[in-house]
Amino acid sequence: MYWIHGEDRAKVDRALHRLVARVEAEGGMPAERFEAGEVSALEVRAACEAMSFGGTRLVLVRRADQWKAADVEPLIDYLDDPLLSTCLAFVSDGAPTPRMLKAVEASGQLLAFGPPAKASGKERIAWFTRYVQDEVKKYGSSISAKLAAEVVTRAGRAGEDAGHLANEATKLAMAAGDAAVSQDDVDALVVVDPQAKAYLLGDLIVQADARGAYAMLADLAGGSETTEPIVIQRMLARHFRGIAVAQGPGATQSDVERIAGLKGYPAQKAVEQARQLGPGAGEWCVARLADLELDLRVSSLKDLGEASGDGARMVLELGVRDLLGACRG
Repeated sequence: MYWIHGEDRAKVDRALHRLVARVEAEGGMPAERFEAGEVSALEVRAACEAMSFGGTRLVLVRRADQWKAADVEPLIDYLDDPLLSTCLAFVSDGAPTPRMLKAVEASGQLLAFGPPAKASGKERIAWFTRYVQDEVKKYGSSISAKLAAEVVTRAGRAGEDAGHLANEATKLAMAAGDAAVSQDDVDALVVVDPQAKAYLLGDLIVQADARGAYAMLADLAGGSETTEPIVIQRMLARHFRGIAVAQGPGATQSDVERIAGLKGYPAQKAVEQARQLGPGAGEWCVARLADLELDLRVSSLKDLGEASGDGARMVLELGVRDLLGACRG
């Protein structure tokens, strides 16, 4: 059996393709495919235990990390005495639970493609930076670690998507040719995701860095890449919703991903930041951001000022001021 996981989805897909092709080449049956969010582990176990009359039976479960620890107990029991004619393969972004990991290592192979599951924020950025460098190198060019890190930062949340970064690296390598990728190449080809700065703004607020937060806010509201205040509000609301969930009793990263809709590093970041803030700070910030949305949509304050948008920016600044106060404690 196999557990194939990681955020380098291209390599995950290649590994899965090789497995399916190998089973078929050896006369096996077409894969039986399941989605973990749509079936129970008991149903998958029943498929694994069904007798095969046409060679190896391949049972494939995608998004297997959606199951919680208790959900996979039937499959852990099955792996104590698996049917030898069945090949069971799990595919996911995240790593298996500790007990499932132990069962996988005893019965088969764990294939991981991407940063370690428990990598810190800095370790993840370092991994994606090296990934960009490796992808550029495939096409005969090169890029410095500094510029590769800038590519990751410019991509924003997409900077946590290896497939997106591979596309950016390909563009840069094709433009540079035999030469090294330059700053001009990055400026010309890698578009700054406006959500990236809004995401960084959330980090600065949690750190209670008022100077940095207001500087970022000014850049978002009046820089060359202007972002509408309501877009910033939505990004902050999503970020702090994850923190609020993470501050709940016994909450896990899986809970944050399921309830707040954050995936991978953003969910991990929410869990880390939840520990930095006082109890209830996340919920308070979510409530304040809900009020901020109303102010941006219907408050008379948003119409103040001489130029269009002055009032909305003032309303946003007042909201950020209150968020900073809540995070400061």
